[in-house]
Amino acid sequence: MIKTHSHQQTMNAIAEAAQQSQQAVRIAVLLYDNIVVQDFAGPIEVFSKAKKLTQGHYQVFTVGFDKNPIRTEQDGLEIVPDYAISKMPEADYLLLPGASMPVINELMQHDDLSAFIKNWNAQQNTKTVTICTGAYLLANTGALDGKKATTHFFVANDFAQLFPAVDLIKDTRFVDEGKYITSSGVTSGIDAALYIVGQNSGIPLRNMISRALQYSFRQQENWPEPPAGMAFHRD
Repeated sequence: MIKTHSHQQTMNAIAEAAQQSQQAVRIAVLLYDNIVVQDFAGPIEVFSKAKKLTQGHYQVFTVGFDKNPIRTEQDGLEIVPDYAISKMPEADYLLLPGASMPVINELMQHDDLSAFIKNWNAQQNTKTVTICTGAYLLANTGALDGKKATTHFFVANDFAQLFPAVDLIKDTRFVDEGKYITSSGVTSGIDAALYIVGQNSGIPLRNMISRALQYSFRQQENWPEPPAGMAFHRD
């Protein structure tokens, strides 16, 4: 009689295979006042499960302008960043989550933030990942000039007008340009995080985490038209 593996045995086999081929993956997540919770919480949950299944190979920490607590949008959660950007440990990935456009427009005027992102991108073997309107923060440094990128479909036309040197890609959940991975609206950060897990630990582990989250990983998606009055227009 042929014996079949139990669900737990299958999970263990996938996790063990990922552990054997795995080096540490260090992920820094930028936090700031009025940030969208789902933009950073979704990817962190993906990496948290990857950390458990690979027995600690994924290391996630948060950074802020300083160590003072930040408040998420609508005066929601209060979170204390693990590090100030001036004291950030070495990492492999930097995640730039998004926020509402008034917040993003203000952040684009933040010279210290732009300098931090530029210095990070100047390092070898580092990657930057944007979620939703976080793409503005990266594009504002010139890093995406001549490259493909995406962002939330509500702001896509404004993004294209503000950054004409960037090749805006629509009808997608995320775009991989090697050093830069940009994702579209909010939950697409989960797709980008799962994609990163797949790159580093293999498709079976990525799929295992996707199932655990009851989430359907995908890269392509037809964008709907923004409802009347919902598309962002810059004054």
